Amino acid sequence: MSGVPRCPAGLRSVTASRMAALGVRRTEEEGGGMDRSRDTVLLTGIGGFIARHVALALLHAGYIVRGTVRSRGAADRVRAVLAAAGGDITRLDFAVADLTQDDGWDAAARGCRYVVHTASPFPSRPPRDKFALVPVAREGTLRVIEAAKRHGAERVVLTSSTAAIAYGHPPRIPALFDASDVSDVNGPAISSYAVSKTLAEQAAWAAVEGSQVSLCSLNPSFVLGPPIGAETGTSVRLVLAMMKGQMPVVPALSLGVVDVRDVAAAHVAALAADRAAGRRLILWAGARSLMDIGAAIGEAHPSYRRRMPRLALPDAAVRLAARVSSGAANIVPELGVQKQFDVSPAETILGLRFRSPEEAITATAESLIRQRLI
Repeated sequence: MSGVPRCPAGLRSVTASRMAALGVRRTEEEGGGMDRSRDTVLLTGIGGFIARHVALALLHAGYIVRGTVRSRGAADRVRAVLAAAGGDITRLDFAVADLTQDDGWDAAARGCRYVVHTASPFPSRPPRDKFALVPVAREGTLRVIEAAKRHGAERVVLTSSTAAIAYGHPPRIPALFDASDVSDVNGPAISSYAVSKTLAEQAAWAAVEGSQVSLCSLNPSFVLGPPIGAETGTSVRLVLAMMKGQMPVVPALSLGVVDVRDVAAAHVAALAADRAAGRRLILWAGARSLMDIGAAIGEAHPSYRRRMPRLALPDAAVRLAARVSSGAANIVPELGVQKQFDVSPAETILGLRFRSPEEAITATAESLIRQRLI
């Protein structure tokens, strides 16, 4: 499989004339104060951790939301949790569609001015084949975008990841990345998730080239924050495992953290912000080690302090484990590295002010306790 070029076509910002050609309508102060009561947003994978927050933010902003689910039973569960969270579910409906099937996507996209594509595979256990997740992620993304094109959607906001930016590269000092960086899918020890996000995003940019649909890719780092309902997502399960005392020893690994509420706000802002068209926007509030995450939980919730990680595993032990474990092998290039990201475009274009990693971490823990998920 061929590698991804450093900056594939479509990743840089488009010119004002290009935006006009794409049919992007100018809004007052990047979309603020406009009536959204007739605008329908197709939101894929509405049952997911991030997508539930996006749905709630869209409903609060006045949009009509059509969420995709794989079964009507799932729709009932999402409707209930969004209603309990204060969402106006009279503005919410559902379409049955699956990323692996063609059926359902035309009905889902029909009449939608905007599309937010959040659905993507993120397994808790990575497969051994680093390309194993690509068919669902890439082909699913293409199904969504082609349906959006057929039915005249104005903009697609794609939930990508910093995994599509900062992995598979040779070491760099400082470890600073921006929107022009693209993960090298053929690089050393890149995970199956990073490969799938990279190739899915690349496919999305290629699919909108020359069309009337504008694309904005949002690239969040490790997403934490309070889950809506019992759907925690793979990232929140890290905090859950710590609070259950299942991670007494952890590798010396740092993660970029961003709050799910800020990620949701970014998706809403990106729909109507003129300058978001044709851009990749990184969502990241700072890097914290696994030991730092445990310390933040213990500081906020002292009754759980004794369950937090007590020791960072020596790097040599992780490298030894990497001989037999693909999960450990993926960690090795990240040992001792604190990656930094340029988030100034997201702050400027979307008007974001990120919550601190500690706020995201402690809000996650508080929600897990309050919902009795521990």
